[in-house]
Amino acid sequence: MPFSCRICGNPENNRMHSAREMMFGTRERFDYLECGQCGTVQIAEIPDLSSHYPEDYYSFGPVADVAVGKNFVRRLAARLTGKYLITGRGIGGRIVVKLEPRLEMHFPISLREPILRLTDSSRILDVGCGTGHLLQTLHYFGFRHLTGADTFIAEEIEHPTAVTILKRPLERLDGPFDLIMMHHSFEHMPEPLVTLREIHRLMADDGFVLLRIPVVSFAWEKYGINWVQLDPPRHLYLYTEKSLRLLAEQAGFSIEKVVYDSVSFQFWGSEQYLRDIPLNDSRSQSFSGQGGLFTRDELAGWEVDAERLNAEGRGDSACFYLRKKNEPRSVE
Repeated sequence: MPFSCRICGNPENNRMHSAREMMFGTRERFDYLECGQCGTVQIAEIPDLSSHYPEDYYSFGPVADVAVGKNFVRRLAARLTGKYLITGRGIGGRIVVKLEPRLEMHFPISLREPILRLTDSSRILDVGCGTGHLLQTLHYFGFRHLTGADTFIAEEIEHPTAVTILKRPLERLDGPFDLIMMHHSFEHMPEPLVTLREIHRLMADDGFVLLRIPVVSFAWEKYGINWVQLDPPRHLYLYTEKSLRLLAEQAGFSIEKVVYDSVSFQFWGSEQYLRDIPLNDSRSQSFSGQGGLFTRDELAGWEVDAERLNAEGRGDSACFYLRKKNEPRSVE
């Protein structure tokens, strides 16, 4: 019996692919369907995922190493920098950014979009946040109303900074939130339409959703089942821009902006899988930096290629900014 796409319902001209788990190198195989209509690549049967998020999964690590909060001087500098980056005001922050530009790099570029209209009092929810590294970073930059939710963490976390990480599904959360973020977690959700509708419920009427997800585009066309961001079986759905727009519309959202932000990882990670080297292998480029599997020239060339693909709207990762339909649009 042929499978139909779970996003657009299309039953025709769909292709099946068999892909291996390669983050940890178990090489267990999982079938994925590629929709012939909307282009979504989706796992054919959703397995029990609990065993595929081990304790050493990258987002479950300790948050004590938040770079901008290591000592009083850094915390003060981050606070001044955050005020300047959020509001565009503050002589102290302007001076810090000029003297220590590396500090600015810790402030997520995806949150600097003027359309978000963030303030230090904005209510922010991070869904699929792990132990809360990003939220802790945002705290040191001056945000004060920060909540996380992740059903795969071992237990709920109350950080000394008052950042709370809840171990509960969206339907057990209460809003409203001015910004709901999902940084590379939406592709892990088994019921994406249900998830977006719950997010719609939790959003303030003038709020925004920030989805950062892998995107089916050039890297999938080039590498197929060895595309590093396929990540079987944790990534259940890999969307095209077309299919994400369709899903957002069904959930009551409009997409206000799309920013492609892929990097060279789409190349070196996939090339590594072609060589049968898992991401967490000791030989991996993840651990070897500039002197590893690939030359400096190769890595630099892939960064250039990633920037070009982003400019063309063909990168393998993008930020989607969503808001409720029929809300007045901000002027940039």
